[in-house]
Amino acid sequence: MSSLRSIALSAAVLTGVVLSLSACGGDGQQGIPTETTPAPTTQNTSTQSTSTQSSTTAAQSPTTTLTPPPGPAVGDVPGNPQATSALRAFVTDLQAGGVPAVTPPCWTVPPSEIALQYADVPSILDAAAAPGVDGQYAVTWTGPVSTVSIKRSDITSGYACPRIYPTGTAPAYSDVDAEYTVERYLGRFTGAPVNPDDLEGDYPLVCENRAIWDPQGTGAPTAPPLANNPGRLTGSASYNPESVYVASTDGVYKTVYADVTNVSGFEQNQVFTLTIAANGYCIGDVA
Repeated sequence: MSSLRSIALSAAVLTGVVLSLSACGGDGQQGIPTETTPAPTTQNTSTQSTSTQSSTTAAQSPTTTLTPPPGPAVGDVPGNPQATSALRAFVTDLQAGGVPAVTPPCWTVPPSEIALQYADVPSILDAAAAPGVDGQYAVTWTGPVSTVSIKRSDITSGYACPRIYPTGTAPAYSDVDAEYTVERYLGRFTGAPVNPDDLEGDYPLVCENRAIWDPQGTGAPTAPPLANNPGRLTGSASYNPESVYVASTDGVYKTVYADVTNVSGFEQNQVFTLTIAANGYCIGDVA
């Protein structure tokens, strides 16, 4: 009996020792661990590098500032930047050198009219700085005193010599304009154009081939006769500038006379009929 008690007591002591050793092992926690060791953080070095590089590039990129074109201010024309550029070429010369500076390039304007048209430089510059308006036949800039108007043909050339007229009025064409139109036309056929660039394809002087011609007032307009025969005066050798003058005016039509000599030496008085068109006066008939 004492032997069985001794065995039982020994077994109990051994079990206690084992439990005590288990409790002292590990990290001091008892039972099943409840904390999880966090996974190491992996940084995306590629993304960080790209972001840093972009930030550095953005910081180093210079700020782009649009520099206005040289010369006086010219108002923009929506949808027609060529018009703005063509007028700017003119007003730059006008501001720098006045009437003498623009006289040579403005050969489309009657020489006697240039000083009258362009004398008031400040009012022209004021008008040019206003916004431009693209109309049916011309582009205009309107200032407080003067209005500036340029033709399609001048826009195409890149240097626009404008017509100047008081703001609030309509542009007016004079006898001088009509006579100069005939002089330019005759100069082309006689080998003495007012300028080598004065060609029909670039600067039309013949009326368009449309049913707009009715100098007799019949109410039934037709195409201008010269439009179907623009080389009517081919074979002309010379003309007398002193003979060119406006003989009559009938509404929008003007009759201009000029003495023309052909290659055979025969001189004849030619009768030109003109009317107003998109580019000023145009010639619709020669008789």
